[in-house]
Amino acid sequence: IITDALRMKHLLEGVSDKRGKIARLLHSGELIQLRRGLYATRGDVHPFCFAASIYGPSYISFESALAYYGLIPEAVYEIISGTLRRARAFETVVGRYRYHAVPAVIYPVGIERLTESGIPLLIASPTKAVCDRIAREPGMRSMSDVRRWAELMRFDSGLELDPEIIGACADGYGRPSVRWLRRTVEKYGGIMP
Repeated sequence: IITDALRMKHLLEGVSDKRGKIARLLHSGELIQLRRGLYATRGDVHPFCFAASIYGPSYISFESALAYYGLIPEAVYEIISGTLRRARAFETVVGRYRYHAVPAVIYPVGIERLTESGIPLLIASPTKAVCDRIAREPGMRSMSDVRRWAELMRFDSGLELDPEIIGACADGYGRPSVRWLRRTVEKYGGIMP
């Protein structure tokens, strides 16, 4: 489904005009260019399936994961992922992809593997997605700030958070917002007011 330059070389073996062949495949819709040197042979797959190939290593998180799980009511118009590399954004024909850098120590925490359109991908658990998202919030100074933020995010009332994942993220991120999230969950058993 996703073809990089090496696999393209194999597909184009014996073709004298490689650039012309690629241009014709792109024009006919048999190939979709995701970014320079990276192509897809199918466009009928969930946009999450392309995220790790466009820029990796990465996992789907933040508002994208929260919307996928049905935990926030808003539609999300870009695929947002956590990555070990520097932050980047890509505009492609299959969608907009944004990548936020996360600390290496918390990268593997709370990651789940699932399959969409027959393709495996990595996605943050609901708890990890909340931690990733709140870690980007400046100015959190109290539990009431966390609860006010949760209200503004309009989380589903059935949101259940895993204290172990929150603890690992609070230690790994080292950000006040995630530490306040941990305290709020410890005191109230959740973040919803």
